[in-house]
Amino acid sequence: MIAMKSNKILFILSILWGCFACTDGLEVIPENSVTFENYFKTEKDIETSLNALRDEFRSTCAFNANKTPIDLGFVHDTLRSTSAQKSFNWDATQFTPIYVDFFWNSHYAIICYANILLENIDKAEITQNRKDYYIGLAHFYRGFTYFRIAQKWGEAPLQTDSRDISKKTKSSVASILQFALDETNLAIKLLPLHDGLIDANGSQVTDKATPSKEIAQALKADLCAWKAAINNEPELWQEAINAANFVIDSCHYTLASDPEEVCTKVLPGGSDEGIFEIKFNYVEATRNPWTPMEEFVTFPIRPEDGRGDIKYCYARMFETTVDKMYPGHFEGMIAEGVYQGDKRRLAYFYDLDTIRKNAEWHALAERYAYPYKFRKAQLGTTSWSQGKFECFACDHIIYRLADLILLRAECYTRINKNDLAAKDLNRIRERAYGNRSHDYNAATEGNNLRYIIFKEREKELLWEGKRWYDIVRNGYWKTELSKFHATQMTQQDVDNGALYMPVGYPAFNENSLMTQNKYWQARY
Repeated sequence: MIAMKSNKILFILSILWGCFACTDGLEVIPENSVTFENYFKTEKDIETSLNALRDEFRSTCAFNANKTPIDLGFVHDTLRSTSAQKSFNWDATQFTPIYVDFFWNSHYAIICYANILLENIDKAEITQNRKDYYIGLAHFYRGFTYFRIAQKWGEAPLQTDSRDISKKTKSSVASILQFALDETNLAIKLLPLHDGLIDANGSQVTDKATPSKEIAQALKADLCAWKAAINNEPELWQEAINAANFVIDSCHYTLASDPEEVCTKVLPGGSDEGIFEIKFNYVEATRNPWTPMEEFVTFPIRPEDGRGDIKYCYARMFETTVDKMYPGHFEGMIAEGVYQGDKRRLAYFYDLDTIRKNAEWHALAERYAYPYKFRKAQLGTTSWSQGKFECFACDHIIYRLADLILLRAECYTRINKNDLAAKDLNRIRERAYGNRSHDYNAATEGNNLRYIIFKEREKELLWEGKRWYDIVRNGYWKTELSKFHATQMTQQDVDNGALYMPVGYPAFNENSLMTQNKYWQARY
């Protein structure tokens, strides 16, 4: 009840702020006596406004607002619906601007909140040190959001002042990314280390949802790697490495001991491996963090499902695909009672080898593997949903240590430091196998270490929403996506914006200067 009451207060506050004068999410009502004259006076006022920003960030970045690019990157063998198959093949009848996931309103709402906070914080009667903290948070959220806009849509309007209600053309991808990087650098400068996070009550902040200097550095590593690849700025690879070093070398983060612990401790949230997370909150059941594995979830995570219900899942993976990704059957893979294969195979999937040995169970599974990586589920409590799966009771993990180690490994390959790249790769493999038996070997695996690291990220971060962005950053769209991408999409299509989402139609309302990107404009 307290959380719901708080949300109502934030909702009323957001109306008073008038973040949306038009449906394109860019034009805002200018400051006036009703909204701001007597507000932003105390630290509590600042924190309340920041909570409204965080609430919008949470719902935008942890739920469905980024669902399409994440979905398009997940590993799968079959899809249940024709519309899903069309989407994977870039069918313009499915990829249209009327699809809600292509609306960027909620992203610009975050930016609007950040703009208003930055424009009004000097009214607050608080120390400069506390002002700097809140200013750093606003710059972090604004930088993160513009980074996501650039990743998803490419070109977009730059809105840096809530009082500016003029029509705007789209800025280039390079400009958006540079602005995001500048914002992130400001956040790094102003935010304290994790140990120094203090809230308005003077209490230490211990959660992983509040941006710190370490979290801002993790964002910088991600952003610099993207900007280096997309804009062909090789000098940024070292900046990405330096930012990653800051986090990896921090005493706050350590890898979980094995893949099973990743499933049982890291993914639910709050572990020592987690860096930046959005907290699960069952009271806000309709806005809980979403994971791509919800597209695959069935028995045994759904109590209402039987073994044969896997054929009704939105997306499915064959056992043989799992075998190829994670080498190691029980037969021939046990030495002195210890499993010698990739332990992610045992942790991320439910009882594969036992099911294979049971003819009845194997027939019901129809050669599909039961995903089991995310397994902490929230079950319904109402009369109609009692005991049924509602959602995963897990935090939305934006960055975790294994992710950053493998990202750094990729960056090392870009500057020809393959020895350091292999060291990072082997660190993750050692956890996966429990020993050093699968250290990188160029003689048997080949010299394309960057692609090998990409495949390791694919395995380690399965269903965590990273693969689409990894494919685009590395330019692997021809080999790692659909048959359409392999046979019909050209480099010119990509240059024209094919790997970005179409801009949703509300962005064109009241803004005659708005344009669709070249690729999607030609397909409508």
